[in-house]
Amino acid sequence: MKKSHSIGGVIIAGLLLVGAGCISFNSGPSTNAASDGGVFKTANKGDQWAQKTAIPTTTGEKRSISNANVSFILQDPGDPNAIYIGTSDNGMFYSYDGGESWMQPAQLNRGRVPSIAVDSKDKCTIYVAVENKLLKSDDCSRTWNTTYLDSRLDKLTSAVAVDFYNPKILWVANNAGDLLKSTDAGVSWTPVKSFQNAIMKVAMNAADSRHVYVATKTNGVWRSDDGGGTWADMSETYKDFSGSKEYYDLAIGVSDPDTLVLASKYGLIRSTDGGNKWDAIDLLTPAGTTLIYSVAVDPKDANSLYYGTSTTFYRSPNGGANWVPKKLPSTRAATALLVDRTNPNILYLGMTRFKQ
Repeated sequence: MKKSHSIGGVIIAGLLLVGAGCISFNSGPSTNAASDGGVFKTANKGDQWAQKTAIPTTTGEKRSISNANVSFILQDPGDPNAIYIGTSDNGMFYSYDGGESWMQPAQLNRGRVPSIAVDSKDKCTIYVAVENKLLKSDDCSRTWNTTYLDSRLDKLTSAVAVDFYNPKILWVANNAGDLLKSTDAGVSWTPVKSFQNAIMKVAMNAADSRHVYVATKTNGVWRSDDGGGTWADMSETYKDFSGSKEYYDLAIGVSDPDTLVLASKYGLIRSTDGGNKWDAIDLLTPAGTTLIYSVAVDPKDANSLYYGTSTTFYRSPNGGANWVPKKLPSTRAATALLVDRTNPNILYLGMTRFKQ
């Protein structure tokens, strides 16, 4: 039987998977600061947002993820209606209807999930980084198995990526700075490099998966042009921007795969040649004065940029020459940002309340 993402095929399983121990659920959108988290969605590039947090139930009880802190959002490369989110405390959720409703696997109903990856050639094969493990599902989130485990409990898996050209190639990284590679879909692993600094993201050039980027927390962004054989420190080319090695987010262009936008303590800097040269992007606030938690590049237009702070959502239609600021639809910070790859008017925003 062909595997499917269809709601009809998985809705009952999804309802059964959502356990009472997931999070303290709330119902619907709310101005209450305790329930203004989860995911917000816009259909007009951020002019208006709607909170999308509903969890369907068989009892009619209203349940939602409106108090979840979202740290990661991913769109399935093969199905734009399939959205995955990672949270800081409450595991992973997924939606097969563009965020209108959410489900959660029983094995992933708690803990921090900083990264998720989906096989571009098999939408039912999903990888989730959680605690010191990498979990894999090959049946659309119904069942999960551990495909990587670090025996050191304090070495937390922090990033995962799947090669879109050859999905048997996987990358996994941890908070100690260790990068590993699998060429057999996670059956076995080979150490690639220790960056001696927590790895926050692993990503690939959208036109050539041999060009791999590794973003570390405070030691800059590194690039390999040969699938991990050799590495170059990109921060040498942007070290003059004070605070730029302190990472917050990284967005890579699709229509222009050599475009990179890095959010750091400095602010925003951009490269249009794959990281060889960087320039500052002028913002409405002075450099170094605002924490930028998330940044995104329109997959269809590399000059269409977005970023989020603790209070404000910004968009630019012209590469940062002009910015349109909008107040966030939540009292939380904008910690995850995604532009829909098929309809650039649609964006998803993940919110987080930081502990005082």
